[in-house]
Amino acid sequence: MMLIPELYTAEQIGFTELSCQFLVRYNSAHPIYAGHFPGKPVTPGVCLIQAATELLGTATGTTLRLTGARHIKFLQMHTPEKELRFELSWLEEANRLRGRVSIFQDENCMAKIDAHFERL
Repeated sequence: MMLIPELYTAEQIGFTELSCQFLVRYNSAHPIYAGHFPGKPVTPGVCLIQAATELLGTATGTTLRLTGARHIKFLQMHTPEKELRFELSWLEEANRLRGRVSIFQDENCMAKIDAHFERL
């Protein structure tokens, strides 16, 4: 379930037992970009984190909630006209997942996330 409807579309482009990749296209006409920032839209970092959580949930077949992060590092800003590649991997830890996400625009790493998620 998408928390922010119609913000992005995602296409799964690779999958293994504990990893997957998605190609994500953001909707530059979405109202979120009107305030962030008018005339020069930038995808809010929290929206990238939410998309990573949702995509990890899709890959693992469950709804997830972020419960803690070892690190979240934004390396570059994302403008919505550029598509992103989310590379996700995960490990089962008791009743939760440890997920690692790298977000790329072409070959440029835009963000890295290492976090814990619980199943809902």
